[in-house]
Amino acid sequence: MVTSRQWLDASKTKGMSLGLSRVNEALEALGRPDKDMDCIHVAGSNGKGSACAQIVAGLVRANYRVGLFSSPHLIKIEERIRVDGKSISSEDFDTSLSKIQELEMELTFFEITYLASLVACRDAGVSIMVLETGLGGRLDATRSAEVVGCLVTSVSLEHSDILGDTIEKIAREKAAIWRPGVPMLIRDPGSASVRNAMRDEAISARFYQPEKSSFLEEAADLAEMMCNMIGYSFVRRPIFMSARMQLVESEPRLLLDAAHNPSGMRRSIPEIANKLPESWSLLFGTSPQQEMQDFLQPLYELIEHFPPQEIITTEPQDGRYPGVANPIEGVLHIENPVDAIQSFTQPCELILVIGSLYLCGNILSHMELDANILS
Repeated sequence: MVTSRQWLDASKTKGMSLGLSRVNEALEALGRPDKDMDCIHVAGSNGKGSACAQIVAGLVRANYRVGLFSSPHLIKIEERIRVDGKSISSEDFDTSLSKIQELEMELTFFEITYLASLVACRDAGVSIMVLETGLGGRLDATRSAEVVGCLVTSVSLEHSDILGDTIEKIAREKAAIWRPGVPMLIRDPGSASVRNAMRDEAISARFYQPEKSSFLEEAADLAEMMCNMIGYSFVRRPIFMSARMQLVESEPRLLLDAAHNPSGMRRSIPEIANKLPESWSLLFGTSPQQEMQDFLQPLYELIEHFPPQEIITTEPQDGRYPGVANPIEGVLHIENPVDAIQSFTQPCELILVIGSLYLCGNILSHMELDANILS
């Protein structure tokens, strides 16, 4: 007898398969759990995870019962399904997973976890469900849900082999999460051609340009405005989010940030520069990048202006793709992240861990920390 976890693991061999026909069929077989909740759909190249977290936090504080589906997970797979900001239990995860397995359908890993999230959150009595897209928007499995609001955060060139080779094409794919008659908010891309491409897909969308601020503050602006557009109460306070400028009080302290693509790195590095003490070291690891030089350039500039005591590179584990070996030439490379974090020899006040969400997850798991949004 194959357990539901074994069945889920086996689905990884199916790879990625964009399209909505399978997941729509599965939703019908499950009795359309998405329609039992108000679903909010969030897409974007950078900042969508932070925006989802801010939406969840603001709504929970306003006394709604809120579910969240997000990916990937940092430490344990249950993080992909949260109720009121906390990962569901292993038992609840297994229960919802078994209901998807009973459909006896050919589904991808992402589709299975998405469907399980809808079942688990419906069964937990959730009234509002926040859905984070996996890739793109138009053909992402999450596009199958019936929704009450849509949000697109910042857009940049990413996955161009799948989504398109221009920023306009990628923006169009993200904006295609819009449904007629549904409020939609888009972080203004700052370009008329990109804005027009998105408007072609989402004719009633509202564009908003946040004030210059931190990642999480910008995400809070977008979250609050989105909830106001739908008509929800929203209580705004600072939130903690794992692997987003996360400071871990250890010896030395750790600063973890999951800047995982060129635009994310460009946005993160100035904020990091303001947080660095005089004495710091760097642990860097990345998944494959289409524009590796563009990705590394902000980091090189940080190293030049604020030289670290030591630099060690490593290879993030458990990601969709293998980590990159020796991403920075001429520095010590230690394949395993846990071995790497334990290999610094020069005294320093802080170690910056950056380059991959999976790397941050490897280190947080090693330190036995959880990844809840709200404690």
